[in-house]
Amino acid sequence: MAWDIAVAGTVCLDDITTPRGHRENLQGGSAVYFALAASRYAPVHLVGAVGRDGLDSVRRTVDGCEVTIEGVEVSETPTMHWYARHDFGAWVTAEERTEQGPYATWAPRLPAVARDAHVLFVGSMLPELQIQALRQSRARLIGSDSMTLYIADRGTDVRAVVEESDILFLNRSELAALTGLASDDWVASARALCGRGRLRAVVVKGGPSGAAVVSAHGVVQRAAHPVEAVLDPTGAGDALAGGFLGACARAERDDDDFFSAALDEGLRCAADAIVAFGTEALQRRTSTAHLVPD
Repeated sequence: MAWDIAVAGTVCLDDITTPRGHRENLQGGSAVYFALAASRYAPVHLVGAVGRDGLDSVRRTVDGCEVTIEGVEVSETPTMHWYARHDFGAWVTAEERTEQGPYATWAPRLPAVARDAHVLFVGSMLPELQIQALRQSRARLIGSDSMTLYIADRGTDVRAVVEESDILFLNRSELAALTGLASDDWVASARALCGRGRLRAVVVKGGPSGAAVVSAHGVVQRAAHPVEAVLDPTGAGDALAGGFLGACARAERDDDDFFSAALDEGLRCAADAIVAFGTEALQRRTSTAHLVPD
C-alpha cells in the first residue's frame, strides 16, 4: 500500500526554446510534471484547469500512469499557454510570458478523494490559489513551490503558503528573494525558514549542481543524476518534488530520516524530465517504472 497524493497546480501548453531546439504546444504545467513523477510511487489525484482544446492532450499524457483527472476542470477558455526560452549558461528561464487562460478565473476545488489524500503538493501558481487548495486539504504531508515573481509581488501570501507547508521546494535565487539573504547563503536561508509555522524542511534545487534538503537536523546534499544531454529543463523542479513526495508516500514515511532517500528519488525523476522536450521522457519512463521498495 501507499498513501494517496493530491496535486493542485497549472495544466498548460508550452512553447519552449532551448539551445537544443524549439517545440510548440507541448503538454506542460506544474501539476502535470509533478503527477507523472509521483505516480511512479503512489496514486495521484490531479487538480487544475484546462481548456477544452487541451483536454485530449492531458488524457494522452497521463494514460498508462496512476493519475486521476476528475479534479481537472474543463473550460471553454483556451488552455493556459507558457512561452519560454531557457539559458543553458546561467540555467535560468531567460525569457517567458504566460497567457493565463482558465487560471485567470479558476478557483481550486478539491474532490473528496483529493481532500483526503495523505500527501498534497501545491505547484507554482498564484499564492492565493495555493492557499485555497491548502485549506481544503486534510493532508499530513504538504509540499509547496513558488517563483521569484510571486515572492516579489505577493510576498505576504507566499509566506502564508510557506508556513502551512511541511516541505518547501525552491531554487537558490527564489530562496534569496524570500529571505533577503544572498543566494550563496542558501543553507542559512533555508534554516531561517525551518520552524516557521509547520515548515520542517527546505529542498534547495540547484539545477546541474543537484539539490539539498535542509532541516533542523542537518543538511543532505546530492549531485544531479547524470544524463547524456539536457534538451529541455522545463518541469525538472516539479518532477523532483514528485519523486521526493512520491517516495515518501510509497514508504508511508514523512520523518526527517527518510528525506535523504526521498531526495535521491526526486533527482532521478528530475533527470528523466530533462532528456527530451516536454513530458515525453518522463511520461515514457513513468509508464514503465518499477516502484521503489519500502
